[in-house]
Amino acid sequence: MLKSLSIEQFVLIDKLTVNFKGGLTILTGETGAGKSIMLGAMSLILGGVSNPKSIRQGTNESRFEAVFNPIQGHPVWKFLTEKGLAQAGDTEFKVFRSFNHDGQDIIKFNGKEIERELMEEIGTYLVEIHGQFANQSLMDPHNHLLWLDMSGNFEPEIMTNVSESLHNVKRYTQELEEEKTFLAKHKGREGQKIAKIVAQFDSIGMEEGFIEKLQEEYKILLTAKETSESFQSILSKLISGDGAVTTLSNANNTLNKNPNLDEEKVADLKHYLKSSLDYARKAVDEMYDVIPQYEIDTDPIFEARKKLDVLESIATENKIEFDKLSGFWSHLSKKLARIKNGQARLAELKDLLVSAKNDYRKHASILSERRMAAAKNLSKAITEELPPLKLEKAQFEVVVEEKPEMPWTELGFNEVVFTARMNPGMPFSPIAETASGGEMARMILALKVILQKVQATPTLVFDEVDTGIGGPAAAAVGDRLALLAENTQVLVITHSPQVASRGNTHLHVSKKSDTDITTSAVNELTHEQRVDEISRMLAGDNTTSESQAAAERLISEAQQAVAKRQAQPAQPA
Repeated sequence: MLKSLSIEQFVLIDKLTVNFKGGLTILTGETGAGKSIMLGAMSLILGGVSNPKSIRQGTNESRFEAVFNPIQGHPVWKFLTEKGLAQAGDTEFKVFRSFNHDGQDIIKFNGKEIERELMEEIGTYLVEIHGQFANQSLMDPHNHLLWLDMSGNFEPEIMTNVSESLHNVKRYTQELEEEKTFLAKHKGREGQKIAKIVAQFDSIGMEEGFIEKLQEEYKILLTAKETSESFQSILSKLISGDGAVTTLSNANNTLNKNPNLDEEKVADLKHYLKSSLDYARKAVDEMYDVIPQYEIDTDPIFEARKKLDVLESIATENKIEFDKLSGFWSHLSKKLARIKNGQARLAELKDLLVSAKNDYRKHASILSERRMAAAKNLSKAITEELPPLKLEKAQFEVVVEEKPEMPWTELGFNEVVFTARMNPGMPFSPIAETASGGEMARMILALKVILQKVQATPTLVFDEVDTGIGGPAAAAVGDRLALLAENTQVLVITHSPQVASRGNTHLHVSKKSDTDITTSAVNELTHEQRVDEISRMLAGDNTTSESQAAAERLISEAQQAVAKRQAQPAQPA
Protein backbone atom coordinates (compact mmCIF):
# COMPACT_ATOMS: atom_id res chain seq x y z
CA MET A 1 0.00 0.00 0.00
CA LEU A 2 0.94 3.69 -0.08
CA LYS A 3 2.69 4.36 3.22
CA SER A 4 3.52 8.05 2.90
CA LEU A 5 3.56 10.92 0.40
CA SER A 6 5.70 14.04 0.70
CA ILE A 7 5.16 17.11 -1.50
CA GLU A 8 7.23 20.29 -1.77
CA GLN A 9 6.60 23.44 -3.80
CA PHE A 10 3.71 22.08 -5.85
CA VAL A 11 0.77 24.36 -6.81
CA LEU A 12 -0.49 25.57 -3.39
CA ILE A 13 1.59 23.19 -1.28
CA ASP A 14 4.72 24.56 0.34
CA LYS A 15 5.84 21.47 2.22
CA LEU A 16 3.60 18.58 3.20
CA THR A 17 3.99 14.98 4.35
CA VAL A 18 0.98 12.69 4.71
CA ASN A 19 1.23 9.26 6.34
CA PHE A 20 -1.43 6.86 5.13
CA LYS A 21 -2.95 3.87 6.86
CA GLY A 22 -4.76 0.80 5.63
CA GLY A 23 -8.51 0.58 5.28
CA LEU A 24 -10.68 3.47 4.13
CA THR A 25 -9.12 6.93 4.30
CA ILE A 26 -11.41 9.91 3.73
CA LEU A 27 -10.13 13.28 2.46
CA THR A 28 -12.46 16.24 2.86
CA GLY A 29 -12.14 20.00 2.78
CA GLU A 30 -13.55 23.02 1.05
CA THR A 31 -13.33 23.28 -2.72
CA GLY A 32 -9.90 24.50 -3.83
CA ALA A 33 -8.20 23.55 -0.57
CA GLY A 34 -5.82 21.14 -2.29
CA LYS A 35 -7.44 17.71 -2.42
CA SER A 36 -7.06 17.45 -6.18
CA ILE A 37 -3.52 18.78 -5.85
CA MET A 38 -2.68 15.72 -3.76
CA LEU A 39 -4.12 13.51 -6.50
CA GLY A 40 -1.97 15.35 -9.03
CA ALA A 41 1.11 14.75 -6.89
CA MET A 42 0.20 11.08 -6.58
CA SER A 43 -0.12 10.79 -10.36
CA LEU A 44 3.32 12.36 -10.79
CA ILE A 45 4.98 9.99 -8.32
CA LEU A 46 3.43 7.13 -10.33
CA GLY A 47 5.06 8.33 -13.54
CA GLY A 48 2.57 10.84 -14.91
CA VAL A 49 3.71 13.60 -17.27
CA SER A 50 4.98 16.70 -15.42
CA ASN A 51 4.12 20.31 -16.19
CA PRO A 52 6.45 23.11 -15.00
CA LYS A 53 3.40 25.39 -14.70
CA SER A 54 2.40 23.38 -11.62
CA ILE A 55 5.57 24.42 -9.73
CA ARG A 56 4.56 26.63 -6.81
CA GLN A 57 4.76 30.32 -7.61
CA GLY A 58 8.03 31.92 -6.55
CA THR A 59 9.99 28.64 -6.55
CA ASN A 60 11.98 26.79 -9.23
CA GLU A 61 11.44 23.11 -8.41
CA SER A 62 8.72 20.72 -7.26
CA ARG A 63 9.76 17.66 -5.27
CA PHE A 64 7.86 14.50 -4.35
CA GLU A 65 8.63 11.37 -2.38
CA ALA A 66 6.49 8.33 -1.66
CA VAL A 67 7.03 5.09 0.26
CA PHE A 68 5.18 1.93 -0.77
CA ASN A 69 5.06 -1.40 1.06
CA PRO A 70 3.07 -3.96 -1.00
CA ILE A 71 2.43 -7.31 0.64
CA GLN A 72 4.89 -10.10 -0.07
CA GLY A 73 3.87 -12.15 -3.07
CA HIS A 74 2.27 -9.22 -4.87
CA PRO A 75 3.08 -9.25 -8.64
CA VAL A 76 4.92 -5.93 -8.37
CA TRP A 77 7.79 -7.64 -6.50
CA LYS A 78 8.33 -10.09 -9.35
CA PHE A 79 8.31 -7.23 -11.86
CA LEU A 80 10.77 -5.17 -9.80
CA THR A 81 13.08 -8.15 -9.33
CA GLU A 82 13.13 -8.81 -13.08
CA LYS A 83 14.03 -5.16 -13.65
CA GLY A 84 16.84 -5.28 -11.08
CA LEU A 85 15.05 -2.85 -8.77
CA ALA A 86 14.33 -5.22 -5.88
CA GLN A 87 15.66 -8.38 -4.31
CA ALA A 88 14.37 -11.16 -2.10
CA GLY A 89 13.47 -9.95 1.38
CA ASP A 90 12.59 -6.35 0.42
CA THR A 91 9.45 -5.09 2.13
CA GLU A 92 9.15 -1.51 0.91
CA PHE A 93 10.60 0.95 -1.58
CA LYS A 94 10.92 4.69 -2.01
CA VAL A 95 10.14 6.74 -5.12
CA PHE A 96 11.50 10.27 -5.54
CA ARG A 97 10.69 12.78 -8.26
CA SER A 98 11.62 16.37 -8.99
CA PHE A 99 11.23 18.72 -11.95
CA ASN A 100 12.03 22.38 -12.54
CA HIS A 101 11.50 25.27 -14.92
CA ASP A 102 14.68 24.40 -16.83
CA GLY A 103 13.13 21.17 -18.10
CA GLN A 104 15.01 18.83 -15.76
CA ASP A 105 12.80 15.93 -14.66
CA ILE A 106 14.30 13.20 -12.43
CA ILE A 107 12.74 10.02 -11.06
CA LYS A 108 14.62 7.79 -8.63
CA PHE A 109 13.58 4.36 -7.41
CA ASN A 110 15.38 3.55 -4.14
CA GLY A 111 18.00 6.10 -5.18
CA LYS A 112 18.47 4.64 -8.69
CA GLU A 113 17.48 6.96 -11.52
CA ILE A 114 14.92 5.41 -13.89
CA GLU A 115 12.93 6.47 -16.96
CA ARG A 116 9.46 7.94 -16.53
CA GLU A 117 7.92 5.24 -18.71
CA LEU A 118 9.29 2.51 -16.42
CA MET A 119 7.88 4.27 -13.34
CA GLU A 120 4.56 4.57 -15.13
CA GLU A 121 4.61 0.81 -15.71
CA ILE A 122 5.46 0.16 -12.06
CA GLY A 123 2.64 2.49 -11.06
CA THR A 124 0.05 0.31 -12.79
CA TYR A 125 0.79 -2.38 -10.19
CA LEU A 126 0.42 -0.02 -7.23
CA VAL A 127 -2.42 2.47 -7.51
CA GLU A 128 -5.62 2.99 -9.50
CA ILE A 129 -7.11 6.46 -9.53
CA HIS A 130 -10.81 6.72 -10.40
CA GLY A 131 -13.03 9.73 -10.71
CA GLN A 132 -15.18 11.73 -13.09
CA PHE A 133 -12.16 12.70 -15.16
CA ALA A 134 -9.83 9.76 -14.48
CA ASN A 135 -11.73 6.85 -15.96
CA GLN A 136 -10.10 6.53 -19.36
CA SER A 137 -9.18 2.94 -18.50
CA LEU A 138 -12.87 2.02 -18.29
CA MET A 139 -13.37 3.31 -21.83
CA ASP A 140 -10.59 1.15 -23.29
CA PRO A 141 -12.03 -2.10 -24.75
CA HIS A 142 -8.65 -3.78 -24.25
CA ASN A 143 -9.11 -3.31 -20.50
CA HIS A 144 -12.64 -4.66 -20.77
CA LEU A 145 -11.19 -7.90 -22.14
CA LEU A 146 -8.60 -8.13 -19.37
CA TRP A 147 -11.12 -7.39 -16.62
CA LEU A 148 -13.53 -9.98 -17.98
CA ASP A 149 -10.76 -12.58 -17.99
CA MET A 150 -9.87 -11.70 -14.40
CA SER A 151 -13.48 -12.09 -13.34
CA GLY A 152 -13.68 -15.45 -15.13
CA ASN A 153 -10.65 -16.77 -13.27
CA PHE A 154 -10.03 -19.30 -16.07
CA GLU A 155 -7.76 -22.31 -15.71
CA PRO A 156 -4.20 -21.38 -16.81
CA GLU A 157 -4.24 -23.91 -19.66
CA ILE A 158 -7.18 -22.08 -21.31
CA MET A 159 -4.96 -19.07 -22.01
CA THR A 160 -1.79 -21.12 -22.48
CA ASN A 161 -3.33 -23.23 -25.24
CA VAL A 162 -4.34 -20.12 -27.18
CA SER A 163 -0.92 -18.54 -26.71
CA GLU A 164 1.03 -21.65 -27.71
CA SER A 165 -1.12 -22.39 -30.75
CA LEU A 166 -0.69 -18.79 -31.94
CA HIS A 167 3.06 -19.15 -31.41
CA ASN A 168 2.98 -22.16 -33.76
CA VAL A 169 0.94 -20.23 -36.33
CA LYS A 170 3.50 -17.43 -36.31
CA ARG A 171 6.40 -19.89 -36.34
CA TYR A 172 5.18 -21.89 -39.35
CA THR A 173 4.08 -18.74 -41.17
CA GLN A 174 7.57 -17.32 -40.77
CA GLU A 175 9.29 -20.57 -41.72
CA LEU A 176 7.07 -20.91 -44.81
CA GLU A 177 7.90 -17.38 -45.95
CA GLU A 178 11.59 -17.94 -45.28
CA GLU A 179 11.53 -21.18 -47.28
CA LYS A 180 9.79 -19.51 -50.21
CA THR A 181 12.27 -16.65 -50.14
CA PHE A 182 15.20 -19.06 -49.94
CA LEU A 183 14.02 -21.16 -52.88
CA ALA A 184 13.30 -18.09 -54.99
CA LYS A 185 16.78 -16.75 -54.28
CA HIS A 186 18.58 -20.02 -55.01
CA LYS A 187 16.84 -21.17 -58.13
CA GLY A 188 18.57 -20.92 -61.54
CA ARG A 189 22.20 -19.82 -61.64
CA GLU A 190 22.62 -19.50 -57.90
CA GLY A 191 21.50 -23.09 -57.34
CA GLN A 192 23.65 -24.32 -60.24
CA LYS A 193 26.69 -22.59 -58.80
CA ILE A 194 26.16 -24.26 -55.41
CA ALA A 195 25.68 -27.67 -57.08
CA LYS A 196 28.92 -27.22 -59.08
CA ILE A 197 30.98 -26.37 -56.00
CA VAL A 198 29.51 -29.26 -54.01
CA ALA A 199 30.29 -31.56 -56.95
CA GLN A 200 33.93 -30.43 -56.79
CA PHE A 201 34.02 -31.37 -53.13
CA ASP A 202 32.28 -34.68 -53.84
CA SER A 203 34.85 -35.53 -56.54
CA ILE A 204 37.56 -35.85 -53.90
CA GLY A 205 35.36 -37.68 -51.37
CA MET A 206 34.76 -34.70 -49.07
CA GLU A 207 33.30 -35.55 -45.66
CA GLU A 208 33.53 -34.38 -42.05
CA GLY A 209 37.20 -34.18 -40.99
CA PHE A 210 38.35 -34.96 -44.56
CA ILE A 211 40.72 -32.00 -45.00
CA GLU A 212 42.50 -32.51 -41.68
CA LYS A 213 42.90 -36.23 -42.40
CA LEU A 214 44.18 -35.55 -45.96
CA GLN A 215 46.69 -32.97 -44.74
CA GLU A 216 48.02 -35.36 -42.08
CA GLU A 217 48.26 -38.25 -44.58
CA TYR A 218 50.03 -36.07 -47.14
CA LYS A 219 52.48 -34.89 -44.50
CA ILE A 220 53.33 -38.51 -43.52
CA LEU A 221 53.74 -39.61 -47.16
CA LEU A 222 55.88 -36.61 -47.97
CA THR A 223 58.12 -37.25 -44.97
CA ALA A 224 58.57 -40.91 -45.99
CA LYS A 225 59.41 -39.88 -49.57
CA GLU A 226 61.98 -37.37 -48.41
CA THR A 227 63.55 -39.97 -46.07
CA SER A 228 63.77 -42.56 -48.87
CA GLU A 229 65.35 -40.03 -51.19
CA SER A 230 67.87 -39.10 -48.48
CA PHE A 231 68.90 -42.76 -47.99
CA GLN A 232 69.29 -43.25 -51.77
CA SER A 233 71.49 -40.17 -51.90
CA ILE A 234 73.67 -41.51 -49.04
CA LEU A 235 74.05 -44.90 -50.74
CA SER A 236 75.00 -43.20 -53.98
CA LYS A 237 77.68 -41.22 -52.21
CA LEU A 238 79.06 -44.44 -50.71
CA ILE A 239 79.24 -46.69 -53.82
CA SER A 240 79.49 -44.36 -56.82
CA GLY A 241 82.72 -44.17 -58.86
CA ASP A 242 84.02 -41.38 -56.71
CA GLY A 243 82.15 -42.50 -53.64
CA ALA A 244 83.53 -43.16 -50.19
CA VAL A 245 84.07 -46.95 -50.62
CA THR A 246 85.96 -46.62 -53.92
CA THR A 247 88.02 -43.70 -52.69
CA LEU A 248 89.00 -45.46 -49.46
CA SER A 249 89.74 -48.73 -51.36
CA ASN A 250 92.06 -46.87 -53.76
CA ALA A 251 93.79 -45.10 -50.89
CA ASN A 252 94.41 -48.41 -49.09
CA ASN A 253 95.77 -50.01 -52.29
CA THR A 254 98.07 -47.09 -53.01
CA LEU A 255 99.48 -47.14 -49.48
CA ASN A 256 99.96 -50.91 -49.41
CA LYS A 257 101.73 -51.04 -52.79
CA ASN A 258 104.29 -48.37 -51.98
CA PRO A 259 107.62 -50.16 -51.11
CA ASN A 260 109.38 -47.01 -50.06
CA LEU A 261 107.33 -46.35 -46.93
CA ASP A 262 108.59 -46.86 -43.42
CA GLU A 263 106.12 -49.45 -42.15
CA GLU A 264 106.51 -48.39 -38.59
CA LYS A 265 105.73 -44.73 -39.35
CA VAL A 266 102.61 -45.41 -41.46
CA ALA A 267 101.25 -48.22 -39.28
CA ASP A 268 98.59 -45.94 -37.69
CA LEU A 269 97.67 -44.46 -41.05
CA LYS A 270 97.15 -47.89 -42.56
CA HIS A 271 95.02 -48.81 -39.56
CA TYR A 272 92.77 -45.76 -39.95
CA LEU A 273 92.36 -46.18 -43.70
CA LYS A 274 91.57 -49.86 -43.37
CA SER A 275 89.10 -49.19 -40.51
CA SER A 276 87.42 -46.43 -42.52
CA LEU A 277 87.06 -48.73 -45.51
CA ASP A 278 85.63 -51.47 -43.32
CA TYR A 279 83.10 -49.08 -41.75
CA ALA A 280 82.17 -47.66 -45.15
CA ARG A 281 81.49 -51.17 -46.47
CA LYS A 282 79.44 -51.97 -43.32
CA ALA A 283 77.50 -48.72 -43.88
CA VAL A 284 76.72 -49.87 -47.41
CA ASP A 285 75.50 -53.21 -46.11
CA GLU A 286 73.34 -51.42 -43.51
CA MET A 287 71.93 -49.13 -46.16
CA TYR A 288 70.86 -52.13 -48.26
CA ASP A 289 69.01 -53.46 -45.17
CA VAL A 290 67.35 -50.11 -44.29
CA ILE A 291 66.41 -48.70 -47.70
CA PRO A 292 63.73 -51.32 -48.50
CA GLN A 293 61.91 -50.31 -45.29
CA TYR A 294 61.54 -46.75 -46.59
CA GLU A 295 60.71 -47.48 -50.17
CA ILE A 296 57.33 -45.80 -50.96
CA ASP A 297 54.71 -45.93 -53.66
CA THR A 298 54.53 -42.37 -54.94
CA ASP A 299 51.01 -42.72 -56.37
CA PRO A 300 49.27 -41.94 -53.02
CA ILE A 301 51.37 -38.78 -52.76
CA PHE A 302 50.29 -37.68 -56.19
CA GLU A 303 46.64 -38.53 -55.37
CA ALA A 304 46.77 -36.59 -52.10
CA ARG A 305 48.40 -33.66 -53.88
CA LYS A 306 45.69 -33.67 -56.57
CA LYS A 307 43.01 -33.53 -53.89
CA LEU A 308 44.77 -30.68 -52.11
CA ASP A 309 45.04 -28.87 -55.44
CA VAL A 310 41.26 -29.21 -55.89
CA LEU A 311 40.68 -27.77 -52.43
CA GLU A 312 43.06 -24.89 -53.02
CA SER A 313 41.32 -24.20 -56.32
CA ILE A 314 37.92 -24.07 -54.61
CA ALA A 315 39.31 -21.73 -51.97
CA THR A 316 40.83 -19.42 -54.59
CA GLU A 317 37.79 -19.36 -56.88
CA ASN A 318 35.42 -18.60 -54.01
CA LYS A 319 37.77 -16.36 -52.03
CA ILE A 320 37.60 -18.61 -48.97
CA GLU A 321 40.46 -19.09 -46.51
CA PHE A 322 41.77 -22.65 -46.76
CA ASP A 323 41.16 -23.41 -43.08
CA LYS A 324 37.50 -22.40 -43.51
CA LEU A 325 36.80 -24.78 -46.39
CA SER A 326 35.20 -27.42 -44.16
CA GLY A 327 32.61 -24.95 -42.93
CA PHE A 328 32.08 -23.67 -46.48
CA TRP A 329 31.44 -27.22 -47.74
CA SER A 330 29.09 -28.00 -44.84
CA HIS A 331 27.15 -24.77 -45.43
CA LEU A 332 26.81 -25.35 -49.19
CA SER A 333 25.91 -29.03 -48.76
CA LYS A 334 23.05 -28.10 -46.44
CA LYS A 335 21.92 -25.40 -48.87
CA LEU A 336 21.96 -27.87 -51.76
CA ALA A 337 20.00 -30.42 -49.72
CA ARG A 338 17.51 -27.68 -48.79
CA ILE A 339 17.13 -26.74 -52.47
CA LYS A 340 16.59 -30.37 -53.52
CA ASN A 341 14.06 -30.95 -50.70
CA GLY A 342 12.48 -27.49 -51.07
CA GLN A 343 9.16 -28.45 -52.57
CA ALA A 344 8.66 -31.28 -50.10
CA ARG A 345 9.47 -28.92 -47.21
CA LEU A 346 7.02 -26.32 -48.52
CA ALA A 347 4.27 -28.90 -48.59
CA GLU A 348 5.15 -30.04 -45.06
CA LEU A 349 5.13 -26.46 -43.70
CA LYS A 350 1.80 -25.73 -45.36
CA ASP A 351 0.30 -28.76 -43.63
CA LEU A 352 1.81 -27.73 -40.29
CA LEU A 353 0.46 -24.19 -40.70
CA VAL A 354 -3.03 -25.43 -41.49
CA SER A 355 -2.91 -27.66 -38.41
CA ALA A 356 -1.65 -24.80 -36.21
CA LYS A 357 -4.41 -22.49 -37.44
CA ASN A 358 -7.02 -25.14 -36.73
CA ASP A 359 -5.58 -25.57 -33.22
CA TYR A 360 -5.72 -21.80 -32.66
CA ARG A 361 -9.33 -21.59 -33.83
CA LYS A 362 -10.28 -24.49 -31.56
CA HIS A 363 -8.60 -23.10 -28.44
CA ALA A 364 -9.71 -19.52 -29.14
CA SER A 365 -13.30 -20.78 -29.52
CA ILE A 366 -13.03 -22.60 -26.18
CA LEU A 367 -11.80 -19.36 -24.59
CA SER A 368 -14.62 -17.47 -26.30
CA GLU A 369 -17.21 -19.84 -24.82
CA ARG A 370 -15.71 -19.39 -21.35
CA ARG A 371 -15.75 -15.61 -21.79
CA MET A 372 -19.41 -15.61 -22.80
CA ALA A 373 -20.27 -17.53 -19.64
CA ALA A 374 -18.11 -15.19 -17.55
CA ALA A 375 -19.72 -12.17 -19.25
CA LYS A 376 -23.19 -13.28 -18.07
CA ASN A 377 -21.96 -13.66 -14.50
CA LEU A 378 -20.11 -10.33 -14.52
CA SER A 379 -23.07 -8.53 -16.10
CA LYS A 380 -25.41 -9.90 -13.43
CA ALA A 381 -23.03 -9.14 -10.54
CA ILE A 382 -22.40 -5.54 -11.60
CA THR A 383 -26.07 -4.88 -12.40
CA GLU A 384 -26.96 -6.02 -8.88
CA GLU A 385 -24.48 -3.47 -7.51
CA LEU A 386 -26.09 -0.53 -9.35
CA PRO A 387 -29.47 0.08 -7.62
CA PRO A 388 -27.99 1.00 -4.20
CA LEU A 389 -25.73 3.46 -6.01
CA LYS A 390 -28.81 5.41 -7.20
CA LEU A 391 -28.68 3.74 -10.60
CA GLU A 392 -31.88 1.76 -9.94
CA LYS A 393 -32.97 1.49 -13.55
CA ALA A 394 -29.51 1.00 -15.02
CA GLN A 395 -28.37 -2.30 -16.44
CA PHE A 396 -24.85 -3.42 -17.19
CA GLU A 397 -24.03 -5.88 -19.96
CA VAL A 398 -20.69 -7.29 -21.05
CA VAL A 399 -20.84 -7.94 -24.80
CA VAL A 400 -18.49 -10.61 -26.15
CA GLU A 401 -18.14 -10.92 -29.92
CA GLU A 402 -16.25 -13.69 -31.67
CA LYS A 403 -14.35 -12.31 -34.67
CA PRO A 404 -12.08 -14.93 -36.26
CA GLU A 405 -11.35 -12.49 -39.08
CA MET A 406 -9.73 -9.94 -36.76
CA PRO A 407 -5.93 -10.00 -36.24
CA TRP A 408 -5.19 -12.97 -34.02
CA THR A 409 -3.59 -12.34 -30.64
CA GLU A 410 -2.54 -14.39 -27.63
CA LEU A 411 -5.84 -13.29 -26.08
CA GLY A 412 -7.90 -14.93 -28.79
CA PHE A 413 -10.21 -13.31 -31.33
CA ASN A 414 -12.84 -11.73 -29.09
CA GLU A 415 -13.92 -8.13 -28.84
CA VAL A 416 -15.29 -7.27 -25.40
CA VAL A 417 -17.23 -4.10 -24.71
CA PHE A 418 -18.75 -2.94 -21.44
CA THR A 419 -22.19 -1.54 -22.25
CA ALA A 420 -25.02 -0.12 -20.22
CA ARG A 421 -28.40 1.49 -20.45
CA MET A 422 -29.63 3.97 -17.91
CA ASN A 423 -33.32 3.26 -18.44
CA PRO A 424 -35.40 0.26 -19.57
CA GLY A 425 -36.33 0.25 -23.24
CA MET A 426 -33.23 2.14 -24.28
CA PRO A 427 -30.60 0.30 -26.33
CA PHE A 428 -27.40 -0.80 -24.70
CA SER A 429 -24.39 1.26 -25.77
CA PRO A 430 -20.72 1.46 -24.72
CA ILE A 431 -20.28 2.96 -21.27
CA ALA A 432 -18.28 5.88 -22.64
CA GLU A 433 -21.34 6.89 -24.70
CA THR A 434 -23.91 6.05 -22.06
CA ALA A 435 -22.87 7.25 -18.64
CA SER A 436 -22.19 10.74 -17.34
CA GLY A 437 -19.09 11.43 -15.29
CA GLY A 438 -20.83 10.76 -11.98
CA GLU A 439 -22.58 7.67 -13.28
CA MET A 440 -19.35 6.30 -14.65
CA ALA A 441 -17.61 6.85 -11.32
CA ARG A 442 -20.29 4.76 -9.61
CA MET A 443 -20.05 2.07 -12.27
CA ILE A 444 -16.31 1.97 -11.63
CA LEU A 445 -17.08 1.45 -7.95
CA ALA A 446 -19.48 -1.39 -8.74
CA LEU A 447 -16.89 -2.94 -11.06
CA LYS A 448 -14.11 -2.66 -8.48
CA VAL A 449 -16.26 -4.27 -5.77
CA ILE A 450 -16.56 -7.32 -8.03
CA LEU A 451 -13.09 -7.38 -9.61
CA GLN A 452 -11.01 -6.50 -6.58
CA LYS A 453 -11.59 -10.03 -5.33
CA VAL A 454 -9.26 -11.28 -8.06
CA GLN A 455 -7.28 -8.17 -9.07
CA ALA A 456 -6.05 -6.94 -5.66
CA THR A 457 -4.54 -3.57 -6.59
CA PRO A 458 -2.85 -2.41 -3.35
CA THR A 459 -4.29 1.12 -3.40
CA LEU A 460 -7.52 2.45 -4.93
CA VAL A 461 -8.25 6.17 -5.11
CA PHE A 462 -11.74 7.54 -5.79
CA ASP A 463 -12.21 11.21 -6.57
CA GLU A 464 -15.75 12.41 -5.79
CA VAL A 465 -17.31 9.08 -6.69
CA ASP A 466 -20.45 10.30 -4.88
CA THR A 467 -21.15 13.23 -7.21
CA GLY A 468 -24.85 13.89 -7.70
CA ILE A 469 -26.16 11.58 -4.96
CA GLY A 470 -27.02 11.90 -1.32
CA GLY A 471 -28.93 10.30 1.52
CA PRO A 472 -29.29 6.48 1.39
CA ALA A 473 -27.57 6.27 -2.04
CA ALA A 474 -24.53 8.09 -0.72
CA ALA A 475 -24.55 5.84 2.34
CA ALA A 476 -24.60 2.80 0.02
CA VAL A 477 -21.60 4.20 -1.86
CA GLY A 478 -19.84 4.63 1.46
CA ASP A 479 -20.69 1.07 2.49
CA ARG A 480 -19.21 -0.33 -0.74
CA LEU A 481 -16.09 1.74 -0.33
CA ALA A 482 -15.78 0.39 3.20
CA LEU A 483 -16.30 -3.14 1.87
CA LEU A 484 -13.47 -2.65 -0.63
CA ALA A 485 -11.28 -1.24 2.12
CA GLU A 486 -11.49 -4.42 4.19
CA ASN A 487 -8.82 -5.98 1.95
CA THR A 488 -7.45 -2.97 0.09
CA GLN A 489 -6.19 0.48 0.93
CA VAL A 490 -8.86 2.90 -0.34
CA LEU A 491 -8.48 6.69 -0.46
CA VAL A 492 -11.60 8.74 -1.16
CA ILE A 493 -12.01 12.44 -1.85
CA THR A 494 -15.59 13.31 -1.03
CA HIS A 495 -18.08 16.07 -0.28
CA SER A 496 -20.64 13.57 0.99
CA PRO A 497 -21.13 13.32 4.77
CA GLN A 498 -22.56 9.82 4.33
CA VAL A 499 -19.37 8.66 2.58
CA ALA A 500 -17.10 10.54 4.98
CA SER A 501 -18.71 8.83 7.98
CA ARG A 502 -17.60 5.41 6.68
CA GLY A 503 -13.86 6.13 6.90
CA ASN A 504 -11.38 4.42 9.19
CA THR A 505 -9.17 7.50 8.92
CA HIS A 506 -10.34 11.02 8.15
CA LEU A 507 -7.90 13.58 6.70
CA HIS A 508 -8.91 17.21 6.42
CA VAL A 509 -7.37 19.38 3.70
CA SER A 510 -7.37 23.11 4.36
CA LYS A 511 -5.77 26.23 2.94
CA LYS A 512 -4.65 29.50 4.39
CA SER A 513 -3.50 32.77 2.88
CA ASP A 514 -0.80 35.15 4.13
CA THR A 515 -0.79 38.33 2.04
CA ASP A 516 -0.18 36.99 -1.51
CA ILE A 517 0.74 33.39 -0.59
CA THR A 518 -1.79 30.56 -0.26
CA THR A 519 -0.76 27.17 1.15
CA SER A 520 -2.48 23.85 1.81
CA ALA A 521 -2.28 21.66 4.90
CA VAL A 522 -3.53 18.16 5.80
CA ASN A 523 -4.47 17.01 9.30
CA GLU A 524 -5.84 13.74 10.63
CA LEU A 525 -9.04 14.36 12.54
CA THR A 526 -9.87 13.06 15.99
CA HIS A 527 -13.36 11.66 16.63
CA GLU A 528 -14.60 15.03 17.87
CA GLN A 529 -13.09 16.81 14.90
CA ARG A 530 -14.68 14.25 12.55
CA VAL A 531 -18.06 14.98 14.07
CA ASP A 532 -17.49 18.71 13.52
CA GLU A 533 -16.36 18.18 9.91
CA ILE A 534 -19.26 15.90 8.99
CA SER A 535 -21.62 18.31 10.73
CA ARG A 536 -20.21 21.12 8.56
CA MET A 537 -20.68 18.94 5.46
CA LEU A 538 -24.33 18.44 6.48
CA ALA A 539 -25.24 21.99 7.46
CA GLY A 540 -22.60 24.27 5.98
CA ASP A 541 -20.61 26.72 8.06
CA ASN A 542 -23.47 27.28 10.52
CA THR A 543 -23.49 23.94 12.29
CA THR A 544 -26.20 23.22 14.83
CA SER A 545 -26.81 20.72 17.57
CA GLU A 546 -29.06 18.91 15.12
CA SER A 547 -26.26 18.65 12.52
CA GLN A 548 -23.87 17.52 15.25
CA ALA A 549 -26.33 14.80 16.29
CA ALA A 550 -26.84 13.81 12.67
CA ALA A 551 -23.08 13.54 12.22
CA GLU A 552 -22.81 11.33 15.31
CA ARG A 553 -25.65 9.19 13.95
CA LEU A 554 -23.94 8.74 10.56
CA ILE A 555 -20.72 7.61 12.21
CA SER A 556 -22.65 5.23 14.45
CA GLU A 557 -24.54 3.81 11.45
CA ALA A 558 -21.25 3.26 9.65
CA GLN A 559 -19.86 1.36 12.64
CA GLN A 560 -23.02 -0.76 12.84
CA ALA A 561 -22.78 -1.57 9.12
CA VAL A 562 -19.23 -2.79 9.64
CA ALA A 563 -20.24 -4.93 12.61
CA LYS A 564 -23.15 -6.41 10.64
CA ARG A 565 -20.92 -7.20 7.69
CA GLN A 566 -18.31 -8.83 9.89
CA ALA A 567 -20.97 -10.96 11.56
CA GLN A 568 -22.12 -12.41 8.24
CA PRO A 569 -20.53 -15.70 7.08
CA ALA A 570 -17.82 -15.31 4.47
CA GLN A 571 -19.06 -15.53 0.89
CA PRO A 572 -17.28 -17.89 -1.49
CA ALA A 573 -15.00 -16.17 -3.99
